[in-house]
Amino acid sequence: MSGATGTSHRDPGAVRIEEVLAVAARPDHAAVAGLGPATVAELVLTEVAALAQLLPGPEEKVPVQWDLGFGADRLGYVMTDATVEPGWYDGADVVIRQDLTELLGAVYGEPGKHDTTREIVLNASDGPPGADPDGTGARRRAQAIAAARAASHAATQNPADLTELAIASGADKWGRHYYTAIYERYLGGFRDRPVRVLEIGCDRGESLRMWTHYFRRGQLVRVDSKDKSLVTPPRVRAVHGAQDDTGFLASLADLGPFDVVIDDGSHLNHHVIASFAALFPHVRPGGRYVIEDIGASYWPGWGGSSTDLGSPATTVGFVKTLLDGLNHQQLVRDGEYEPTLTDRTVSGVCVHHNIAFVEKGLNTERGAPAWVTNAESALFL
Repeated sequence: MSGATGTSHRDPGAVRIEEVLAVAARPDHAAVAGLGPATVAELVLTEVAALAQLLPGPEEKVPVQWDLGFGADRLGYVMTDATVEPGWYDGADVVIRQDLTELLGAVYGEPGKHDTTREIVLNASDGPPGADPDGTGARRRAQAIAAARAASHAATQNPADLTELAIASGADKWGRHYYTAIYERYLGGFRDRPVRVLEIGCDRGESLRMWTHYFRRGQLVRVDSKDKSLVTPPRVRAVHGAQDDTGFLASLADLGPFDVVIDDGSHLNHHVIASFAALFPHVRPGGRYVIEDIGASYWPGWGGSSTDLGSPATTVGFVKTLLDGLNHQQLVRDGEYEPTLTDRTVSGVCVHHNIAFVEKGLNTERGAPAWVTNAESALFL
C-alpha cells in the first residue's frame, strides 16, 4: 500500500465541521482547495465508512479502494470496515472512483443527484463456466459485490429509512418501542436540512449512531449524565451533566439554537419538566421538542401517578397544560391575562402512545369574541 498523491493537507483537527458542511452546500473546487482536499476526503470517507457498517454488506473484510479525483490529482484511500487509511491497495477487488467535490455533495450536500462521476470497478474473478470448481472465486466476487454495494450506497443520500437505521444501530426506537414511523412523520422534513439536534440519552450511544446517519447534514449534541466514552464523529459533540441541574441545562443554550430536541434521558418526571423549561426556549421556530417514554408519568417510582392523572408534576399532566396554553385565547377568565412563553410559542402538540411532539411557532390567533364565550348556552342549537 502506498501513499496518496501530494495535494494540500490541513490538519483535520484545524477544520471545523461547520466549514465542511458549509462548503458542501455549494461545493466547488476553490472552496475544497481552501479546506484541503485530503482533509475533506478523510472526513467524508470516515462518515461513509461508519454508515456502511449499518447497511447490508459482506460477511468478510473486503478492502475498498477509493480513487478520488481533484483537478489533476488523485487521492487514494482504502476503506476496510469502519477504518479509512490513505494510500493505494494493489489488487483491490473493489475500486470506486469519483470526483472529490461531487462526493462531498453526495454525503453532506443539498438534496439531488451526486454520482455522475462515480465509477465502480469489480476486479474479483468472474471466469468462464467450470473455471471455479470449488466456488472460492464466486464467493470472493459475491463478497466484493456486497462491499461495493454497501460503500457506494453509504455515499448516496438517504440510503436507509429510520427503521432500518434503528435496527442496524441497536437503538430501541424499533423493537422495544415502535417510534420510528412516528418520528418519520414529524421529523422527515428535517432529514436533508443542515439542522442542529440535541438528544438527551441514557443508552450506550445506539440512538446517537442512528440520528447521526439520519440527519446526514446535521450537527448533533449528545447529553449524558456521565461520560460513557462514546466514539463520536466530527458532527457530534458530547456533553455531560444532570437533567435536574438547572445551571447545566441553562449552559446548553450556548450550543443552540436547536431545530430538534429529543428527551430520551432518565424519564423521571421532574427531570423531563425541568429539561423542557430550560431547552424549549432555545428551539428554533418551526422546530420540534420530543419527549419519549411518557408512560413513566403513571409510575409512582418515577415521580408519576396512576390516580392523579391531571397533576402538572407528571410529564403527561404537564403536556396537558401545554394543550391548555395552546388554546389560552379561548379560556374564559376574570380580568386580564398575560400569556406565558409557552402560551405564545407552542403552536402544536401531538401525542402518540408513549411519545409526545411539541411544535415551536407563533400562537397568536385570536380567540372567540366575548359575546360567544360568555353566552349562557350554545347559540346555534
